This record gives sequence, C-alpha cells and structure tokens, in this order.
Amino acid sequence: MELVPLTPVHGPPDQQASTALVPLATTAHRRTGGELPPVCLSLSSSTLIGLRVYLDEFARQLAQHNPSSTTARTYLKRGRSFISWLEQQGRDPRCRRLDRLCLEAYRAHLEQRFANPRTKNGYLTAVRQFLNWLVPLHPGLVNPADFVQGWSCSRQHTRRHLPVEDAKRLLTALETDPRKTDEQRARNVAMAYLMLKTGLRTIEVSRARIEHLQDLVPEEKWRLWVHGKGRGSADESVQVLKEVHARIQTYLALRPGPLQGSAPLFATTPCVDRGGNIMTAAGQRLSTRAIHRIITEGLLLAGVKKPGIVVHSLRHSTPTFALLNDANPTRVQKMMRHQHYATTEIYVEEVQKLLEGAEEAVTQI
Repeated sequence: MELVPLTPVHGPPDQQASTALVPLATTAHRRTGGELPPVCLSLSSSTLIGLRVYLDEFARQLAQHNPSSTTARTYLKRGRSFISWLEQQGRDPRCRRLDRLCLEAYRAHLEQRFANPRTKNGYLTAVRQFLNWLVPLHPGLVNPADFVQGWSCSRQHTRRHLPVEDAKRLLTALETDPRKTDEQRARNVAMAYLMLKTGLRTIEVSRARIEHLQDLVPEEKWRLWVHGKGRGSADESVQVLKEVHARIQTYLALRPGPLQGSAPLFATTPCVDRGGNIMTAAGQRLSTRAIHRIITEGLLLAGVKKPGIVVHSLRHSTPTFALLNDANPTRVQKMMRHQHYATTEIYVEEVQKLLEGAEEAVTQI
C-alpha cells in the first residue's frame, strides 16, 4: 500500500464563510484497482500555515456567534498550542499526517504536560471542535480526534466547601483585619457574606453595580441582578436577605458620595506609593484578581486555608449549606444558576454522603 497525494474536489458547505480560505493538502491510500477518498491532512509547512489561518477563522466565527463568551479565546489559545506542537514534531514519523497516530502522540504530550485531567480534556476538546469545523470544508476527511479518548474525571468536586465554623472565622477575620481601613473592612466582609449566602462567582461580584440591588419584599428581601459568566447583561438574579443587605448598606454609607447607580457595588479604595503617586484610583470596579487576593488573605488570616480550600470554596459552600438545611434541589439549581441539573446533582450526592454514607450501614464488624 503506497501513500500518495490526491487532489480532491472541494465544495465547502458554507461558501460565505470559506471563500477566502485555500483548501489544505490532503493524502489518501491508493490501491490497485481502486482508490480510497482522502482521509487526512498532509502536514507540510504550507499546511501548518494554512491551519493557523483556518483556526483564526474558526475563532472569529465562534466569537461572532456568541460575542460575550470566552470560549472563542480559549479555543484559539489552545488551538495555537496544538499547531505549535505540530511544528515542533517535524522529524517524528507519527506527525507527518493529521491522523489518529498524530492525535495519540499529542495526547501523550498533554499527559506529560498537565496533571489535571480536566485541563488535559480542555486542550483535547479545543482540537476536536476545531477539526469538527474544519472537516466539512474538505470532503472525505474524518476528525481523527473523535477516535482518541480523553481522560476520565471524577464527578466529585476537587475543591472543598468551607465548614460552617470556618466560614464564620473568615467573616470575623475580614471584619477585624487591623491592616485595613473601616471602609475596606466593611467592603470585604459584605462581599464575602454575599458570596457565601448567594454563591456568586468572583466575576459576578466584580460586575455588580449599585443599581442591580433592588427591592423584592420591602424591608425583608432584595433582589440582586447578576451579570453572569458568558452573559451579555445582568439577566439573572439572586435573593439578598436582610442581614446581607445590612452589611452592604453599612459599607455603602462609608463610601464617599454621592454614589451613582452605575457605580460598582464593591469599589476600590485609593492606593498610593511611597512617593505619593496614585497607583489605584478610588471608586473603580474591583477586578477578579483583587477579589481573589482579598478572600485568600482572609482565609489565611482566619487560619482556615487548607488543601482544597480556595476562593471558589465560598461558592461551593452555598449549595452545601442550603441542602444540609433540606432546601429543594430545584431551588438550589436556580439560586446557583446551573444550566443543567446534573451540576446541582453533584452537590446533592456529596451532601447525602456527608449526612449518611453507605459506609455507616456496615455494622456487622
């Protein structure tokens, strides 16, 4: 069996999207008495350049379809990493064609590079999705990534929730931190309390504005509109109870006014260097990095920073506390804004095991 290049007849299904794209060189097996259709891409230097052009177009169309999503940027970054790896494998006979052997070699590379199975799966998924988009533009091709398995991941969370007493210690540490000003202490404790009671992500806390906090039941409950991850606007909401609202109002009263509705709910305070130069202006939106640093410092100050306890543990704690108090799982799903119930079900299973695992039924010995 000899491997020779063929020139297939190309008819891309999306002519408008691919008019500026040059078809890539393909290879096929030629047999006596017949030919097989093209099955893979020939990885010449010109093909690798063409792959980068196709990848940019793939990311552009993906971003155009969902402008607020970060998926396009993630796929572009990981796709470029894959093409860079291909360029470095010029002497490897397994990587002369974009076939199953090549993808298995890339899988082995990911195995050595990353420890987290979810990270490895993310890189492999980016390649699979790019090739799924690329294959219809070259009739006869198949996606070799479809024949390469990813890594199995546990359904349990790798991050732990905060025990109730540790959550209280965190709030106390933030409220009494002697290094901070009164405004900073009020902001930090109100922010952590809100995250623990509603399960907000750091990006959602960063995007929150004063006008997003509105009355729901006068003097009893309030609604905070949430600009969620991958969303174009604040189109979801969580309930803010009286004790959390009181903390937020205490903080807002300490902020220099007047405050506009469009102002961030949690804002920066002025920061100057030793020379008196302003490093950070007051009243700006807190970045996710700043929120991460504030909560991490609080965990360390409270002495509850342990393996598996991170900033995202505050979000894990919210559904755990709710389910331990017999909250309806469907209501928990709405509170956490999980798109699929399967995500909420992970918390349900963890709480059930926490309350009464099957191990407790083994009483014969």
